[in-house]
Amino acid sequence: MTDAAALLERAAVIVAELGPTDRPDAESVVVQVGPTRASIRVLTLSDGLDVLAVTQMVAMDLPNTPTLRDDVEAFGAQMSFGSLRRSDPAGVTTDVLQYYTFPAGRLDDLPLLTVLHIVLAAGVDAAERLVAK
Repeated sequence: MTDAAALLERAAVIVAELGPTDRPDAESVVVQVGPTRASIRVLTLSDGLDVLAVTQMVAMDLPNTPTLRDDVEAFGAQMSFGSLRRSDPAGVTTDVLQYYTFPAGRLDDLPLLTVLHIVLAAGVDAAERLVAK
């Protein structure tokens, strides 16, 4: 098993603590956290440097208004980790996604769970705030 495959397997076991998981393919794990779903992939940037790339669907098919743009910018600025973006800034409707990539190959399980929990919980917070508006 490669280092990247082993890291993805560890991540799959760890995020199962946060919600139901699925393995749609050999390169990713998907986790449901609250009303959101997140895909986690391992990217090998160079020998010995594996990163986890998290893409979380925060909200789908929202009216793409100036208010939404302002809310996404404001909520994104409050996040400690990750960035919040609209998938289609010019469309009539848009999805809102959170992206976060971090080196994870040498993190022990508890620190890895902690980082993933912080990131995914922030996405859930943003989802709840956007839907409440």
